[in-house]
Amino acid sequence: MAPVNETEVLVSEQVLVLFSCALSFLGSSLIILTFIVWSDLRTTPRKLLVYLSVSDWLSAVSYAFGVWNVFHTNSVECVVQGAISTFANTSSFFWTVAIAVYLYVFIVRSSQRLADGLVLLFHLVSWGVPLAITIAAVCLNKIGYDASEVSVGWCWVRIDAPDRVLWMLLTGKIWEFLAYLTLPVLYILIKRHIYMAGIGNTLQGAANCILFVLLTQPIRTRLCSALCCCSPCGAEAQHSHDASQRVLPGQDTSAQREDGASRSADR
Repeated sequence: MAPVNETEVLVSEQVLVLFSCALSFLGSSLIILTFIVWSDLRTTPRKLLVYLSVSDWLSAVSYAFGVWNVFHTNSVECVVQGAISTFANTSSFFWTVAIAVYLYVFIVRSSQRLADGLVLLFHLVSWGVPLAITIAAVCLNKIGYDASEVSVGWCWVRIDAPDRVLWMLLTGKIWEFLAYLTLPVLYILIKRHIYMAGIGNTLQGAANCILFVLLTQPIRTRLCSALCCCSPCGAEAQHSHDASQRVLPGQDTSAQREDGASRSADR
């Protein structure tokens, strides 16, 4: 490769990027850990959030590795780091849009069944497309040393690739641009639907409530139980309901006894 002018990586830039990577790593790890520990909270929206967190976790680790080493050549480590960060970063954009699509279908279209049915498609697209792009880029020798021209020490699209702008688009920028166009439209539609329904005009709070309370069976059950316990009428109604449920099986037995007694009388 012909000599190129490498952009100097400042220590302050390294510290700032490593700090942001550490925050992303800790946040993603916490989301994944709570999902693993609390099995009763594994709802579909939380699963989508975990898939996004896996991508963000890989992205944070790969970028931190690149910033820490500050590659200067097309070494094996450079290519591996560039491939992982390309896959993870592109996958993160897809999963971010997937979550927005899920919320749109669930809230605006009012169809949880349809929204849950899209999860398989989300997997195929959000993992499959980034993987295909990454494999193609590596096989065509497009991933490698980029002279820190558009990065802070990590590797991405090779600086000497003649079609590097095209591959910069394919390996991240075009998907990032499309995500920036799609996400505001979807969330504006969701916010408008919520506002028109009279629920409120704060999308974030409503979306979080739907995701982490209403769609979470254990929390919903505990909330209903708490409300019933606080209300005497609700507690009495619940007690009556439980009592009726306990009587139902005995009703069949009583009917059988009455039927047997009538038959004995006939004899």
